[in-house]
Amino acid sequence: MYIIDRKKQIALINEMKQLRKDSQNCEAYYHHPVTNQMWKSFFPQSDEESMGPKLLRHEPVPGTIEEQFNICLTEEAPENAIGLGIEWTNRADLWPAIMNVLEQNYSHYSRSQLKLFLKHLTFEEAEIPEHEQEPSQNDADLSDTMINELVWRSRKIRLKRFFVFG
Repeated sequence: MYIIDRKKQIALINEMKQLRKDSQNCEAYYHHPVTNQMWKSFFPQSDEESMGPKLLRHEPVPGTIEEQFNICLTEEAPENAIGLGIEWTNRADLWPAIMNVLEQNYSHYSRSQLKLFLKHLTFEEAEIPEHEQEPSQNDADLSDTMINELVWRSRKIRLKRFFVFG
């Protein structure tokens, strides 16, 4: 599903036909004529200062968090767990749902894949979406509280998965 190695990305992109490019969002869409798959190249952690890591993944993505986890955390392909973690780092709107799914299904996922995913899903470094109006002090506290709770929940999942056998 994900390709994170730069050389592999270039080799695959050279085999594909570019369909469209969005320079403003640094996204490009490709079609692979041999496999008939659609691909998306993008920088999910880009900001004004840097582009961040480039990802290449299948397009469209599965519809639910559970389906994406079943692909990325059950197969022994480390780039899938890493890519999903990198992509979802800036999706603060998904974090509570991600943690709920992980807490319910952590025993179904590969330990190594789950560890890689949680390592690359960096709550502390991501930016919380800002409100339309000036945030009050309570809003800032809630954001910090939410992040701290999510970090704590992710650590508990790591420990639980480490001690679950089977």
